[in-house]
Order: sequence, then C-alpha cells, then structure tokens
Amino acid sequence: MTRRGWTITIGVGALVLAVVLVSALLVGLSRQDERARTPADAVRTYLTALSGADASAALAVVAPRPDARFLTDGVLRQQRAEAPISDIEVDDPGESARTVRARYRLGSREVDTSIRVTRAGDGWAVVDGAVKVRIESLLVPGPTLFGAQVKAGDTVHLFPGPQRWGSRDIDFVGRPTDDPPTGPHAPMTVMVVAELSPTGVSAVSDAVTAQLTRCAASTRADAGTDMPGCTQRLFRSAAAGSVRWTAPRDLSGLRYLLRRPDASNDATPSEKDLGTVDVAGAVEWRVAYTPDYDRDGPRVETTDIQYLVGEVDLTADTPSFTAEPVS
Repeated sequence: MTRRGWTITIGVGALVLAVVLVSALLVGLSRQDERARTPADAVRTYLTALSGADASAALAVVAPRPDARFLTDGVLRQQRAEAPISDIEVDDPGESARTVRARYRLGSREVDTSIRVTRAGDGWAVVDGAVKVRIESLLVPGPTLFGAQVKAGDTVHLFPGPQRWGSRDIDFVGRPTDDPPTGPHAPMTVMVVAELSPTGVSAVSDAVTAQLTRCAASTRADAGTDMPGCTQRLFRSAAAGSVRWTAPRDLSGLRYLLRRPDASNDATPSEKDLGTVDVAGAVEWRVAYTPDYDRDGPRVETTDIQYLVGEVDLTADTPSFTAEPVS
C-alpha cells in the first residue's frame, strides 16, 4: 500500500513535470514563431498588430526596443477607435531588402509609404516602429497624453496614428501643432497647444451669461455707474432710474479665444496664463426707458448692438467674466 502510494505520487509528479516542460517548449516555439523571417513578414506582422491593437505583437517586430509606457493595448485601442487601420497591402521585395513598400488605410487617409527594416537576431524588425517623440512645449493646463500626466521636456514613444493630448481640467483638450505620423517615423519633436473642449465652451458661455444677467439689473443709461464692471450704455437721454435692460440671449456673435503664451519665452506660463479665455464680439441689448425730455411720456423700447470685450479664467474655482473697461 505504501509502495503503491509512493508509486502514484511519483507518477503524478512526473506528469506535472512533463506538462511544465511541454508548456515551456510551446512558449519557446511561439516566441520563435513571432520572429519575422523576411522583411515583408516584419512589416505585415507590425501593421496587422497595430490594426488589432496588439501592442506586444507589434513590439516583437520593432527595433530599437523603445520605452513602452504608451505602447500598450489600451493606448492602441484608443488610437484605433479614432482611426482604424484596414486594407493592408505589403509588397515582398525579397529577403535582403532594407525597405518594404506598404499601403493601408488609417482612418479616412490612404497611406502609401516605404517602411525601413533591419536584421534583429535571426529575424527582421521594423525600424522606428515606435516613434520617439520629444515634447518641446505643452501650452495646456494640467497636460496629459492618453490620460497620463506629462510635462514639457519629456520623451515618449508612440505608435503611429492619432495622439490624444488632453488636460486634467475637462474644459480643455490638447492639439499638436503638427500632424501625427501615419507610419514609422524618425525621432521628432512636438508642440501642443490647448483648445476649449465642449465643456469649456459651455463654461465660458455660462460665465458670460451670468455677467450679462447681473448687468441687466442696472437702472442707469451707463450701467457701470450702479453695477460696477458692466459696460452697456444707452446713448440717449433718459430720466434717472427709468432704464430697464433685458440681457442678451443670443451669444453667437461672441468669439472665444484661448490665450497663447509665447512658447519661446523661458518663463514657464502659469495655469492662469494657459487657462484664460479672451471674449469679444457683438451682443444685442433690449432696453426700455423714459426720455429725459418727456419724463411723463410713454416708455420707449429699443435694441442696441454693443461690443463686449473681456476674459474668463477657467482655472478659477468659479469662473467669471471680467469686462475690459470701456474707454
């Protein structure tokens, strides 16, 4: 009984060992199979992996080996969601070629390019398949790249395709000043500037609307005399206290422009510098008043188109509109 028990134990141990050895062998074989045997195989494997958001498969045929912080399946899925890769065609230039011609669709763009390849061990790899990008400047409040915090001067590696620059502040998004590469690319630099997100546009509009509503409470022809910071004026003679303003509702005549600090300036711009929106444009005020020359006469209603100029600091806890003083 004891011997039979030992025999069973040894048999189970041997079986486990055999499974481990077979698994290791299969893993070794699968890794060996990942090696691209020809230049065309390397390019085809690379593009197919990018198309399927398989970062590890793409990295297996990329040289030199890059920093993989942003070379993940999660980032690739974001890139593919914005610009799928399809219709891949790869020429076969032979087993000793150093470039391979490839054609594919990236989002709505047709790409026709030559991709460099190099020997990697006993296989082939794509050169600069992960693009080395130095972030030269980031004119964005709380800048992010694919949701991760970055700063000016950082160097990152990215697969070709869309780059999702953003901000920890939902009022902003980032936009690179140059188009991202559509394929393998030599090391490059990038400058990123802020733009208002739809949330940011709404926040500016809300701040302007709040200011106009406050200013509509004035009862003076020159609203700033009883409502500091308000700039609307009735350029007519009106009896004291008789003016009734109706705030503009249509803000389509206004333009919102994020300030652009000088990127060449050595001084690091503050969050306020980066997050201040200049507002300018025409608004329509309705106003009722009693003419000064006829204090007992009927009230007159009119519409005045006036120019509004000011700013909104979206980095403030409660963004508010500050009007530029009327000269």
